[in-house]
Amino acid sequence: FHASMLMAYLLSTHKVGKTMNPYQLLRNALNFFASTDLTENGITLAKNPDSKPSLPEFHAAFSVVFVDPSGHLNLLADMTAFTYKRIQHEASLSLTFWDDPTVDGFQALLMTPKSMLRTYDNVFKLVNLVKLQTSCKKLLLLNELMDHSGNYVLTALPFVLSLLQRGLGERIHLLVHSLPQDPEWPVDSAPPKHKDQPPLNIGLLLNLEHALSVLERGPPADNPKAAEFRQLWGSRSQLRRFQDGAITEAVLWSSNSISQRRFIVLKIITHLLELHADIPNSCIMFVGGQLDVVIGCGIQNHTTGEEESLEVVQSYDDLSKKLWQLKDLPLSITSVQGAHQALRYTQVSHLLGYIQLCDIFLTLTLTFGLFRMTFTSPNTKLLSSRFHIKIKRQKLLFKVSDDGLVCSAPTYSRPGSRTFPDPTPSLSPTSLPVDLLLEDIREEAADLLVASLFLHAAPFTPPSSPQVGFLRFLHVLSTFDWKNNPLIVNLNGKLTAVEQTDIKNDFVASRESLPTMFIVTPSEKKVSVWTKEAPSVQMLQRAVMLAAESLRVLETQLDSGEKQDMRVAFRPPLEAYDVLIHLDSKQVPLLAKAVDPPVNTFRRGTHGGQPFTSGGALPVIDYDPVRLYMSELREAFGDLALFFYDLYGGTVIAVLWKPAAFEPKPFKTSLMNARRVEVNDDVATTVPNVEAILQDFRIIGEGLVKRLELRTEKWVV
Repeated sequence: FHASMLMAYLLSTHKVGKTMNPYQLLRNALNFFASTDLTENGITLAKNPDSKPSLPEFHAAFSVVFVDPSGHLNLLADMTAFTYKRIQHEASLSLTFWDDPTVDGFQALLMTPKSMLRTYDNVFKLVNLVKLQTSCKKLLLLNELMDHSGNYVLTALPFVLSLLQRGLGERIHLLVHSLPQDPEWPVDSAPPKHKDQPPLNIGLLLNLEHALSVLERGPPADNPKAAEFRQLWGSRSQLRRFQDGAITEAVLWSSNSISQRRFIVLKIITHLLELHADIPNSCIMFVGGQLDVVIGCGIQNHTTGEEESLEVVQSYDDLSKKLWQLKDLPLSITSVQGAHQALRYTQVSHLLGYIQLCDIFLTLTLTFGLFRMTFTSPNTKLLSSRFHIKIKRQKLLFKVSDDGLVCSAPTYSRPGSRTFPDPTPSLSPTSLPVDLLLEDIREEAADLLVASLFLHAAPFTPPSSPQVGFLRFLHVLSTFDWKNNPLIVNLNGKLTAVEQTDIKNDFVASRESLPTMFIVTPSEKKVSVWTKEAPSVQMLQRAVMLAAESLRVLETQLDSGEKQDMRVAFRPPLEAYDVLIHLDSKQVPLLAKAVDPPVNTFRRGTHGGQPFTSGGALPVIDYDPVRLYMSELREAFGDLALFFYDLYGGTVIAVLWKPAAFEPKPFKTSLMNARRVEVNDDVATTVPNVEAILQDFRIIGEGLVKRLELRTEKWVV
């Protein structure tokens, strides 16, 4: 109805015409919403508005004004200003995506559902709505309560939201709320009470520039607005002196890490609602940061990796500066580039007591004046060896810091310049392994998939919280049409719309010869480097299925408003596998990052927290026997079985026999690896020797394998 009345208004003001097609009508309506603020400048359908109540009179009584043809009825009387701001935001966003030739506007805007959990960075629920009755008394809203016929939910909601808007200020771009449902009941029974309404959802779009700030700085003490600031914040407001000499009112929020600073918004909300509206903390259910328990690290899991990532990057920058300062080298350094996940802020975890190697690539050149020399392989190796000798004298090839970071600098020499792939943008640690498939979907491919969420966010805005980013990651992985479309990650905006169209056309023409998951970047337009070998069709299909189910489980848990076990979506199901190889947990280096970590962990390869001394024993680096064991298993038995393992602290290797491997094959001496001979009707064939294979599992993994769990009913022989 409201949309019809709006189109009537646009038609009467000649902003749309009778000959326009549906697309033009929709576009003009969106443009009207994006450019017109009905909370400030209302509109009317009355033909003679001067004889009716004026628009300023309507604005004095209503938040949003749209007057009907009679001139006496506000069609949007029940709409809050925050709902209209949401409409304006969505309209402006829709026009932006529709005008972008690289975005499929129809699919993004009309076919993609936008749940509140995936749309807004933080969501909190107001439960036990009967408390809003007390809020009406505290906020002196008795007259407004009579205007709403005793509906204290509709009465208090605009004032509560205005209070939060004042308190959050620049921390948010947008504050929205769910619409209270119109109750329905049988005519022969009493109507439902207001307290029986479902919880109210309130969503926030964060402004990352200010959202994590621990300080709310107010006006100077002698400013007339200081009293208003103190009235808003109550006992939290204190007079403070700053380094610039200013003495102002301020509110300081305590936090020890970036992950804890993401809860400052919650602290503000609970403080303001309890202070001004008598809404206790028990009535607020916050949705944001529940998944931090999965990626928590540091002492007692108080961080989620941001501080550790910064330490790694700072150590890398320090090493890079020292490399550039080296003098009299036989080869000149032309670039120093990091190649590890930690150096692009996408490493899932940083463990105390585990030393990991971070690779750094050096590019070396050799020129004489205006001439460029081309060397044969022996000469190039000789120069590289001289470079290694020189740099080792400077003790910079390996840098071991007190916090357990080791940087390795392999060198690559080539006459002339060397081109490296574009680096993945710095992202929050939201890319987590789905089931046991991280070795099928490489880390680089997962990083590019996460990057697409920030570079091509339509129909959303780029995520500003790790939890929302991860939910969108699961949604994209499970809903993207991998069969018919390439995933284009336009790093630095280097690909034009024409180039992207050509990429899609080439993809369709050559689809049968291309990888199952095809990811395109500006430097890789024809070949998907990170997915050309894996995943297979079957593994991608399983990843899609698991991502969809994980998304459903997580959204159900988060939307319930109750305390849930958030790790359930990260526990891989093991029912479908034929053999489970249980490992000795003491030999698993990333055990502390398991989905269900043990209570007590211990250090591996370090000196019990003591600083490393120059000239002392080099600590154990990259200690990961499970990775080597997996490599040997795949090399020896990759033609017979598939091996799956959770890289982040898993203690079980899952084995799935390949059905085709158990088909009898003609006897050949070259095909006797892990097979035995069977003779039927004087015909010798070979079949897998399962007992010997299982024994080999134990022998190869001696000291690592704890026991084998055989599921003979799952074998396909």
